[in-house]
Order: sequence, then structure tokens, then C-alpha cells
Amino acid sequence: MDPWAPQTPAPLPALTAKQQRVVDAAVKAQTSHFESIVAQLTKKVNALQSPNSSNPKPKTQPNPAKKPAKKQPAVKIKPQAASSSNRGNPSNVTPKRAARAASAPPEVGKPKTSKKSKSIRQVAKPPSAKRHPQQMQGADFPAEFTSTKNALYVHTKILWGLLTQDSVPVAPELSDLQEFYSKFSNNDEVKQAARTSTSPALINDSEVQLFKHATAGSIKYRRSVIHLGSNNICYVQGLMVRLGLRTWRPNLEEDSASLYNAAHRIAAITSFQELVAGQAYNYMNVDPRMASDTALLIQAYNHFVHFVQHSKYQKEKKQAGKNAQDATHKRISKNRERLRDAQKEFAILNKFPRRYVDILSQIGAHSDDEFDEQRNVYKIKTLGYRSKNASKFFRALDIVMKKAAQQDPSSNRKRRVRMLPRQPMPSAFSTAPKHLPIDFYSPSWYRNLVPAQKKTIPNADVVAFLPDASQSLQPKNQRHPDEKLTDSSFTRKYWDILVEPYGLLEDSSDDDLDSADDLQEGKKRATKNDSKDKGHDLDAESPDESSDEYFEEGDAGDLYDDFVV
Repeated sequence: MDPWAPQTPAPLPALTAKQQRVVDAAVKAQTSHFESIVAQLTKKVNALQSPNSSNPKPKTQPNPAKKPAKKQPAVKIKPQAASSSNRGNPSNVTPKRAARAASAPPEVGKPKTSKKSKSIRQVAKPPSAKRHPQQMQGADFPAEFTSTKNALYVHTKILWGLLTQDSVPVAPELSDLQEFYSKFSNNDEVKQAARTSTSPALINDSEVQLFKHATAGSIKYRRSVIHLGSNNICYVQGLMVRLGLRTWRPNLEEDSASLYNAAHRIAAITSFQELVAGQAYNYMNVDPRMASDTALLIQAYNHFVHFVQHSKYQKEKKQAGKNAQDATHKRISKNRERLRDAQKEFAILNKFPRRYVDILSQIGAHSDDEFDEQRNVYKIKTLGYRSKNASKFFRALDIVMKKAAQQDPSSNRKRRVRMLPRQPMPSAFSTAPKHLPIDFYSPSWYRNLVPAQKKTIPNADVVAFLPDASQSLQPKNQRHPDEKLTDSSFTRKYWDILVEPYGLLEDSSDDDLDSADDLQEGKKRATKNDSKDKGHDLDAESPDESSDEYFEEGDAGDLYDDFVV
């Protein structure tokens, strides 16, 4: 029998007087030990609370629970209850377990569950909201749908005539809208015309403008040629005839659910599924099972047409030519990234000094090349923030990579031919990379920076290139011995020489730099006058002058001869 257990509401059977005495004796025997312990604890508590009292009396002692106790604030034991009422009713005696709970710190007895749950809710990140109702996010489709989705996008661009990267959708003609709405009044009529091959032709076959430039069932898309098949092209053109659409041109001024846009969606998805069945997009790894999921195709179609292309359409309305400008910038940035990867990989494979690899690792260190379709070469543009000595190093790198590619026919076919024009073409990129060695930057460009930028953009504590960087990266038997130096040793040897044009030496000043510039300009004028005095024909073609607008690959002529400009 547990004397500390709470009393149950069930009624107990009546006991005889003899049984009651036996029970009382047993209870008293079990509780006498605890009563003595409680009495001792009470005596100690009273002694601690009344240190000045020699014989404390429990009856006259004030209630300790009403008095703020500094040592044990949670102990609440009444002496009177321990001496009188507990003897009469042993079940009311407070056990040790409850005393320990009462002695617990306040924060344990009162847990702040609400604050804990609130902090958890604040830490959790809510899912990113869609920017547009038609936007499709990665979680909205399975991974195996990706290739099919991309093929649908290409198919839609072909129908739309968006065959180049900078192509922009245009609005349909008002007459086409009026003619369409005069022939169709609901979606059922549109679906019937699209599905039934025997539906009447609403326009002549010759009026359909789709695939006018297709040759033998093939069409040029960007730099690729896609073979759709003549039968597939005829099917798409027949579908457009039944829908009365001369051009596939959704109206981005209307809602995606409009009847005119619904007809274009039906035409696009129906023709896409037909071309997938005809194996026109096998090269794009289209999953036929995914291509038959019409609901998923509709979701992807709405995302591409009424979110992606709609954004381009609105951007072009606000600023004409903005999409072409962005496409050009994106293409150039991609070319710079490709050039960076090729040169960095070459430097690592050939164990170039670490200072060279660090420079080649930054996209901003590389020029933005422009493709010349007539010459089939890439025209190297001049970066305004890059020093001429650094450009010498990059031309030396071009020569080394060219020679290496000649020994590897497979890589030589993939290599891009980059040539420097005789008339420098300034780069459109003006933001310089940060934290490169000081001699990477043009001294004149550096001197035009504000003081704060001079401290944050270049790393003025290190240098990277030889005083004449055209001597860099020579064959092993001709290699400059100082290229083998560690970065720190190279900087110690050449720092004073290379930073002088930047005005970083203690004894240099702006006046000294101006004097140096004036002296160099005077030398140029003197050279010109000497040529005139000696009777040189100034109209004759100079040694570097040529009818060709480019230097040979890797050559820079005399463009980089002046170090300090």
C-alpha cells in the first residue's frame, strides 16, 4: 500500500473497530520514520531563519512562506502542520519528491513554451512566392520532364519565329484578331477544328507564313539546323489552315485563357505531340511518356509564353532594343567565361606560377571578343583598365596555346582564333576585377581613381609580370629564370621597378609622374621631327601598316610598346 498515492474517488468498504486499529497501527509504524525526518528538517529551517533566537517556538514563529527567504526561497514547511495535523492524517504529509520539485529553479517550474515555438516559426523559411501566376518553379514538375520541357520551348520558338537569341515577340495584327473572333465563339469549336483533320480550311495554304524558309524539311535555329521532316511541316501548316491562323502569334496583351490564346496553345501542344510521335525531337532526348502528359505540357507552355516571353515583350515596350542589348551582353559574358576556363585550365595543366593562375582565374581579366563573320575570327577588344604590359602577357599566352593546339588536332579544331585589330577597339566593360597585382592595372587608369578605390581595387603589395611581359612563357630552354621565383621572391625583386609608374614609391609624387609623361611625349615629338629631317616619306606605309585590319594571331605590333600608358 502506497501511503503517498492520491485518494481515489471509489468508495472504500467499512472496517470494523478491530480492523481500524490494525490499520492505524500499520500506518503509524510506516510514517513514524518520515515524521521524525520532517521534524528535524523543520527544526533546522527554524534555526536558520531565527539565528538570534536561542529557543525558537514553532507556535509563535511567523510563517516562513510569507517571508522572502534568500537562501531557500522555494522551501515551504509549516511547523504547526508538521506537529499536529500530520499526525492525525499521515496521508497529507508532503513527501520528499514534492519538496525537490518545489526547490527547483523558477524557469524549470514555468517553461516558456510559447516563446520557444514562436522562435521556431521565425527561423523557418517560407517558400518563395511566385512572381507571376503562370510562373513554373522546379518543384512543379518531375526531373524527368526537363528534356521534354526544353524541347517544347524550342518548338514554340520555331512556331513563333524566334530563331535568334535577341528575337522578341510582336503583337498580332488587329485584322487577324477580328477575323479569328468572327469564326470562333468558344473553346469547343477551336478544339473541334484542331482535332478533326476533315475540318474546313478557313484560309488558303499559301497564306500560312510558318516554315517559309524551311529547306528539305530542315530549319535553321540559331547556329544549328533542326530536321523536322517535310510531313511534319505539312501537318503543322494544315493545322494552322483549319484554325484560320496565318502566323503563330499569341496576343500577350490578353489573358492566357482568352479564346485567341487558347487556339495558339492548342496548336502548339497538338503539333508538338505530333512531331514527338514523328521522332522530330529525338536528338533532344524527349520522353514520349512525358510528352503525352497534356496537363504538364499546358503548365510548361503557359510558363514560357505568358511569363518568360511576356516579360521580354513588356521590356521591349518600355525600351526598344533592350532585349537585343541584354542578349549581346549575355553572349559576350559567356564568351569571356569560356575564354577564362580555357586559359585557366591550360595554365594549371602546364604548372604556371601561382600568380599567373590567380590572374587568369578572374573573368574580368579577359577581353570581350567580338565575332567577325567575314573573317571567321574573334576580334580582341582593348580593356581600358588593363596595362599594356599585362596585355603583352596575354598575347604571349595566345602564342603558347596556339603552338600547343597545333600538336593536338582534336583541340585545334575546337580552338577559337583570336586576333588583335590594328585599330584598337575599346571594350564595353569598364568594371575592373579586384585584388589583382598592381601591375595588372593600367598606370594612367589607376592614377584617375579616387583614393578609396586605389586602396580597394588593386593589390598594391604584389606584382606579377616581368618588366617586359612579352618574354613570358618562352620554351623551357629560353625561359626567363625569374619566372621560377616564388610569388613573394618575385615581388621583392621587381616591386620597386614595376610600381614606379603608379606613384607608389616614397620619393615619387604627382609632379614627378607628370614630368615623366611630359618627357615621354617629348621623345615622341623628337622622333617624329627626326624622321621628317631625314627625309622619310611620312605617307609611305609603315612596317606595321597593312591592308589587313588584324595583326597575326598572338602578335600586337607596336600597340603595347609604351609601358606606362
